Amino acid sequence: MPRFGLAFGGEREALRLSAEPESIPGLDAAVELDTTSRQTFVAAAADGILLRLTPHHLYQSEAQKAAVRALLTQPPGSGLMVSMPTGSGKSLLFQLAVLFGRTRQPGTCAIIITPTIALALDHARTLSGMAGLEASRALTGDTPADESQAIVDAFRRGEVPALLLSPEKALSPRLVEHLLEAAKPGSALFGLDARLTHVFVDEAHIIESWGRSFRPDFQRLPALLAELRAANPEVRAVLLSATLPPAAREILRSTWRLDGDWLEIDARVPRYDHDIVVASFGSDQARSEALDALIDRVPRPAIIYTTEVEQASRLYARLITERAYARAALFTGDTVASERREIIEAWAANELDLVVATSAFGMGIDKADVRTVIHACFPESPARWYQEIGRASRDHGQGLAICLFVDGNRNSDIDQAYKFATSGWLTRELGEKRWKALLDSATDKRWEEGRQRMSLNLDAVRGELTNRKTDYNRGWNMALLTLMQRAGAIQVWGVAGTGDRSGAIWQVEILRPGILSDADRAAWDEIFLTREREVLEARRSLDPFVKLMRQPESACLTRSVFELIEPGAFAPSCGRCPACRRSLIKPPVTITCGGLEKAWPGVVTPAGAIPCGLLLLEPCDPQFDRGLDQLLTRLSAAGVDQFLVPDEIAQRSAERLATENGLGLVLCTSAMSDSTVIAGLPTALLLPQDSRHAVFLLERMRLFSQRRPNLPIIVVGEPDRLLEGRRLDQTVSASAPITELLLESLKKDPE
Repeated sequence: MPRFGLAFGGEREALRLSAEPESIPGLDAAVELDTTSRQTFVAAAADGILLRLTPHHLYQSEAQKAAVRALLTQPPGSGLMVSMPTGSGKSLLFQLAVLFGRTRQPGTCAIIITPTIALALDHARTLSGMAGLEASRALTGDTPADESQAIVDAFRRGEVPALLLSPEKALSPRLVEHLLEAAKPGSALFGLDARLTHVFVDEAHIIESWGRSFRPDFQRLPALLAELRAANPEVRAVLLSATLPPAAREILRSTWRLDGDWLEIDARVPRYDHDIVVASFGSDQARSEALDALIDRVPRPAIIYTTEVEQASRLYARLITERAYARAALFTGDTVASERREIIEAWAANELDLVVATSAFGMGIDKADVRTVIHACFPESPARWYQEIGRASRDHGQGLAICLFVDGNRNSDIDQAYKFATSGWLTRELGEKRWKALLDSATDKRWEEGRQRMSLNLDAVRGELTNRKTDYNRGWNMALLTLMQRAGAIQVWGVAGTGDRSGAIWQVEILRPGILSDADRAAWDEIFLTREREVLEARRSLDPFVKLMRQPESACLTRSVFELIEPGAFAPSCGRCPACRRSLIKPPVTITCGGLEKAWPGVVTPAGAIPCGLLLLEPCDPQFDRGLDQLLTRLSAAGVDQFLVPDEIAQRSAERLATENGLGLVLCTSAMSDSTVIAGLPTALLLPQDSRHAVFLLERMRLFSQRRPNLPIIVVGEPDRLLEGRRLDQTVSASAPITELLLESLKKDPE
């Protein structure tokens, strides 16, 4: 019992928790039982399409609602980037994209590119239990050949609504051929009915850090999007993440925008579900002793993260052999495919209490009841720490986030974090030598529409390394080319090779001709100036994080770390970290997300016959009571897709619009503020009874009509209602009011 922090006490010898391990200050307060919900985000009213196509009754937050609105109104050939907290429902976006698309064209499909096999398998497991998405599949490098072929064949026939891919798999030559085939508007052959409409990238922040050198194929993905757009300019891109630091945001914006429209939706608030504990140690031995005691005491299921595979393996072995744990698993980048599947399925089925893992496990994996996340390391970035503690408490129950790190000795966890954060960049001398070798290997040199292109062999070896063609050598060549791409010297276009095997070929376009000549040093100056900026940025982002974790009682960790990740975001103190507990700060009760302040600048072409401009409509039931359902049906049939309604009828409105064929987007009038942007859709405002609010909303509708004169915008209210001393029929529009019954003759074309 002492080992597990238990003791008898009290008159009846009741079982109780004993004192915390002395080496982990603050643990007692953090694990004090709290049975209340920690959901702080204000839920948002449902839309008709949400109720029609999914089992959800509400949106988790206004940010999720805004992201869905942006997705469903996304212009052809555009890019959408969404940043929302972990566990806030980003996966709903690719689910709805496919479900809605298939209501219009049965073979509609999307590809979802994920950074880890674990995440791809977990998404596939979740989708397999959802109506309309059961046939979704994950296709990774670990998928057996026979199974891969069966999945690809089913995808080509339009039977796989969501295809989950690793970057390397997405860029493999055979699959690219089939993706291009699916992207084209018409069938390549009879029976090949796939219609690829969206490319999703999950955990998109990884593109900047992992794509720099660890897995450079992440930075080749825009070339895939460009090829898909060449086959069909309407293909849409959607990037999803819980954290978008400035460096990652800029790289995504510059490389994924291509020539299309671009929109970013940001919640701009963190999660507040976790009790946070931070402790540092002078040696590995001291940390190990504290970690053993901690694992015995914390609530489960629990994940224990390390940075290195070797460290994870040692810890797992100790838990099994010395600590006698049986319901535990080890998940790292070295875990074989069959074991990965077994661990994910056992984890989802509550057959495991502990998973010891590196970052290969966890990103986006949706297990709602994880109670504890322990970092037995120092994460190499604030974004990694924030992402990984987000594995806990996705059900909004109490969650525990603990970081135990070694500090103050040689090769400490802090030193290791800096090493990982600033690794992956070549020196200029070696970079230029590698480029010369790559140029010597160049084949298929050609000019296309005034642009110089060539194919480069990733096995090219710089002079002193002759005959050392290895994965290591290819990795550095890929790192160099992606650096040159980020600096604007080249553009990687071709996807002819997978990038992970001998003979891989990258097709590039030369943007700075100076790199072809030893005499022109300016191009190389710019390339390595980019390198220096990136190294400096990596160190700068880590410095304040290290300071915070070394002095955890100096400032609120949740707020401070999130503001490091997304500068300019507003985040109140969390009330659950060492600094907040010391200052007796209470957790926030509710938090309003951002998101609704953004919408696409264009408009959706009206489908009905309602005249464009601002109109007044006289309802049959001005109280919006018994006649509400009929009013909404008539407006929807006439082509209205967006409804601004009083809060008290919002849910009922969504339920009615779920039975119609339009989008049925519902926005509560209380959510309207000076910063709220109304989407460019045919819109109806049902005026609330409160006169002051009605006046404000009318002014917003006038401004909306001025900015979007080619949209029908309908104000629903009694013509003789007085607002600020004037009748509505004298102030809303120059034309006479129309009646609700007149809508019957203005129904939209069913096509």
